[in-house]
Amino acid sequence: MPEVSSSPACGHCRTHPTDVPHGDTVRDGFDAIYGDWYPVVLRWARRRCLDLQDAEDVVQQVFADVWLHSGRYCPRRGGLGPWLHGITAHKAADASAAFVRRQEGFRRLLRGPAAEGPDTGAGAVERLGLASLVAGLPDRRREVLFLAYYLDLTQPQIARLLGLPLGTVKSHTRRALSTLARLVAEQA
Repeated sequence: MPEVSSSPACGHCRTHPTDVPHGDTVRDGFDAIYGDWYPVVLRWARRRCLDLQDAEDVVQQVFADVWLHSGRYCPRRGGLGPWLHGITAHKAADASAAFVRRQEGFRRLLRGPAAEGPDTGAGAVERLGLASLVAGLPDRRREVLFLAYYLDLTQPQIARLLGLPLGTVKSHTRRALSTLARLVAEQA
């Protein structure tokens, strides 16, 4: 008799008891599921995300949820594909809503008054000829640097404006500055 995972019965099996429990089929075969379904989930995410860079993040969130909530899947209720598609649709909708909020935040910034005082950060970027290097950064990192150095916003303000966790803003800032430092060193 095959070994059954010790996870509790799924909701379907609790309401429709059977003689043979199916166990946690998702965790038992996660490596194969990830390998087989990753390209499909990525394609779904790219179709649904407003920002294509968000699609990769959505895929990682989908598979993290699949692992964390594997007990919610019941093979007797339907195939793995529709379950994955549903998770992807929800995660992509959340990512797209966040993208819209970010864009609206930028529109409000453009309509609002500029930061007071000398624009030392922007001037330094222009004096050092970094504008072309900054333009090559991924969108989110470029946005964070723009808000920090051109509009003189603090990291907590940027986090609230973009709807991101503070740690994510700090990571984007650190990675963007590291990338710029490497690119400047390569040009020297």
